[in-house]
Amino acid sequence: MSLEQLEQFATFFIRYGFEAVVAGLVVFLLIKYFLPSYFSEKGKNLATKEDIEEITQKVESVRSDYAQVLEELRNNNQLKLAAIEREKNLKKEVYLQAVEAITRAQNIVTSFSNLKISEEKITSGMVNDSGIIAKIQIVGTEETVRVITEFMSAIGTATLDLMLERSTLISRKNSIESLEKIRVKSASEIERYIEIMKNLNLEGNNDPALWDTINKNIAFEKNQELSYSNEINELWKLQNKEHIVFTRKCMAQFFEISGLLPHAVISVRKELDLEISEDAYLDIVNKNTEKGKKVFENFLVTIEKNMAEQ
Repeated sequence: MSLEQLEQFATFFIRYGFEAVVAGLVVFLLIKYFLPSYFSEKGKNLATKEDIEEITQKVESVRSDYAQVLEELRNNNQLKLAAIEREKNLKKEVYLQAVEAITRAQNIVTSFSNLKISEEKITSGMVNDSGIIAKIQIVGTEETVRVITEFMSAIGTATLDLMLERSTLISRKNSIESLEKIRVKSASEIERYIEIMKNLNLEGNNDPALWDTINKNIAFEKNQELSYSNEINELWKLQNKEHIVFTRKCMAQFFEISGLLPHAVISVRKELDLEISEDAYLDIVNKNTEKGKKVFENFLVTIEKNMAEQ
């Protein structure tokens, strides 16, 4: 402190007294040190509140955006789940119809062995069933489409092959039926001539020429009937033998084609989330197939024995 300032302080002290000086010092210290610190801290507090409000707004904004995103995701998931459910329902509808069509198509192979059924009747539903099965190409996975295509291709190949071989049996069958009609006609002629002879006896007609003509006609018809019968019997022996061979072939084709079906079933079940043990399923199918083969073969062997004994 300078001499001049000291003199001013002394003069002030003498004039106003000690209490005024103390009060002045207090005011001075308050202004110089406390108030600036106070206002500075006050400013910090105000800044902190503003920051909190801003952060709060941002948090609320993020929370709102997040909730909106969650809602959109939830809606999208619901739409996706609904779409998946619709797809599964569509697949189920297609596959249920296809199973029936596939079964009918598969049975065509065995139906060829029944020579009493016309080819037109056997194959009449093929076009419609093929259309039903073809829908699998729209809803099926690559694996399902592949195995079903292989399955239907095998049926188509077997059908053409069996139809060609069957034509020989059908032609022979028609020949036998034609010969049988002629044989029956000869048998009817014989009975007609016998009836004429009865009437002649009743009338007492003993005309030798008439009786000789009737006897010759009866003999001719008997020879014809016998000839037709022998031819028919020979044709039946050949027909029965070849028919059994053909029936074996039909069933062999059937079992071979049936072996392709389990893989299609497994593929479809995967698509529809229908769990199944592949090994266990294939084991069941294979065992039943082998059992069916044995039963059918025993049946044919029995027929062959009965034919040999006749």
